[in-house]
Amino acid sequence: MRLLIYLIAAATLSASCAAHRLDVASRAGDQKAHVASGGSFGATLETSDGRLSAALLQLAAMPEADAHRRVAIEYRRLGVLDMAQEHFSAAVKLDPTDAFSYDALARIARDWGVPKMALADARHAVVYAPRSAAAANTLGTVYQALGEITEAKRWYVRALGLDPAAWYALNNLCYADIMTRESDAVTTCRRAVASAPDATMVRNNFALAHGAAGDLVAARQWFRRAGDAATANYNYGILMMSTRAYREAEQAFQSALMSDPEFTLAASRARQARLAALAEEHTRDSH
Repeated sequence: MRLLIYLIAAATLSASCAAHRLDVASRAGDQKAHVASGGSFGATLETSDGRLSAALLQLAAMPEADAHRRVAIEYRRLGVLDMAQEHFSAAVKLDPTDAFSYDALARIARDWGVPKMALADARHAVVYAPRSAAAANTLGTVYQALGEITEAKRWYVRALGLDPAAWYALNNLCYADIMTRESDAVTTCRRAVASAPDATMVRNNFALAHGAAGDLVAARQWFRRAGDAATANYNYGILMMSTRAYREAEQAFQSALMSDPEFTLAASRARQARLAALAEEHTRDSH
């Protein structure tokens, strides 16, 4: 969770999350090697996981689109995304109007860090399921990953029009408003919190909205409401780094490390903040 929270903060405030994405080819290759080798992770799942085994038996008996989709869902549940992708692809070949599988394929490609590959599938999903808020939201996230924030917002708004209770779309709209420094980002994010008050990601985005608006006290309060002390201090440190308040960032990272001595990422960020502060102080003193 901490790494994910860091990615959210970095993407919002310093646009530096790309380095954390996995290479699709190597990831898929690694997964397939596990599946193919005897007694390995994938083979064990196919024989030991009851739901996957049942879905595979159904597929063997009736190799139709629905059966491929069920197998794909089970592989996705187990985190074997290359096999999920393979079966979702088989489903849309057998049923070219399968909006659910198109949407799932788009999400997999997006989460692998290749939104260009996701775009066509996400578009197919909204064509074949024009009343689906989830599909509209997925297309919005793909556009956001491509840097087309205005188009992303349009699809988030569409998702909310289809389902006013779609808190995930409202949270994504909140996040997009933060990225574009909209003056009403705090208002949008407050609506998201009201819609999903217990969701950690919503609370973190509300904290980021306050930080982007310059209200650091409220930002810190909402980071604390979103998670444990170590995570809250770490996220506040990331926010301070984005504003070039390096000494404050170092203190926040040190506080995170005090709360959790095994939080090695906080230790690394504390060193980074300290070096940045020293460099800035040296530059200032030399003028």
